[in-house]
Amino acid sequence: MNRELFELNTTISNMKDLMASDLDPYDAIYLGNPFCRDYEANFLEELDDLRVGIRHCREAGCKVYLSTYAAPRNYFMPQIRRAIGVAAEEGVDAVEAHNLGVVRMLRTEFPAVPIHIGGFANVYTDTGAAVLGDYGSVRVTPNYELSLEEIEGMAKSTGLHVEILVHGKMPLGISDYCFLLEYEKDWGMKCPDLCQQDLFLRQGEWAMKSVGKGVLSGRDVCMLEHLPHLVAAGFRFFRVESISEDPAYRRDVAAVYREALEEVLNGAFQLREGWWEKIQTHTKVGLCNGFYFGQSGQLYIGNQQSAGFGETSARPSTELGRMSSVEPLSRAVNNQLRVIS
Repeated sequence: MNRELFELNTTISNMKDLMASDLDPYDAIYLGNPFCRDYEANFLEELDDLRVGIRHCREAGCKVYLSTYAAPRNYFMPQIRRAIGVAAEEGVDAVEAHNLGVVRMLRTEFPAVPIHIGGFANVYTDTGAAVLGDYGSVRVTPNYELSLEEIEGMAKSTGLHVEILVHGKMPLGISDYCFLLEYEKDWGMKCPDLCQQDLFLRQGEWAMKSVGKGVLSGRDVCMLEHLPHLVAAGFRFFRVESISEDPAYRRDVAAVYREALEEVLNGAFQLREGWWEKIQTHTKVGLCNGFYFGQSGQLYIGNQQSAGFGETSARPSTELGRMSSVEPLSRAVNNQLRVIS
């Protein structure tokens, strides 16, 4: 297994999930939940756990990155500074920042730590990415609404490494308020257990997943059969977004993409029915391609040879990526919130 040709990574929120996860398919792990400070035993708050987690990932042969909060307030900053300090002491490979204040903190106080720019930084343009490069950023995750054509242009124009979401639920928005707290009495469940359920907001044919203060696409972005194009375009950093998933999803989906990427780079890529079967096992709502092909975030565009699992066409639905907060959505579809077991 050649781990020098590409990087496959994911995000893990806390020690419990880390210890339950098979890290073998991964090259790197982002530690920390960027949505909420109250998430159970969040690595960003439990700094002793963060030290142990970093060392555990190292022992597993993975690079280690620290994620930081997607929408921090001023009073978050001292804890973010402490978390980065611990990560720096442990020799973390990079810190992911979604906020210019955190980028500045990294540049001025931790200049030896490489900076990755996360998807919530809303990098839409080559110029914006270049500015972040001037601040010392070495990798960027473009805004999830951009097409592959735009992302390819950004990579060529700036020379920055670009990270691509290849599978998992696409982050769409974040709110300062967790409307799941309104359900504590009805469900007999309290924070921090609420947001660790499979909670989907449904309206007709579309669905979105709530993780409390964050909202994700209901469908899983799936770029499995488009990996040859991504590799040919020069992309080498790929994320399986499993922050809201169980260890089996984290293991099985990554194993599929690891095998597929190795075959692409060896010139022997061929879609396998077993890959689709494994992905289907962990797909609760459906598949999509996000906005990569300039289409609605709900659509899946695939080939006729996709083992009958991918949809080659679908009716467009609301452009989910335009929603910046989960609060208005909660008022619109409160009655549609349900747990999918």
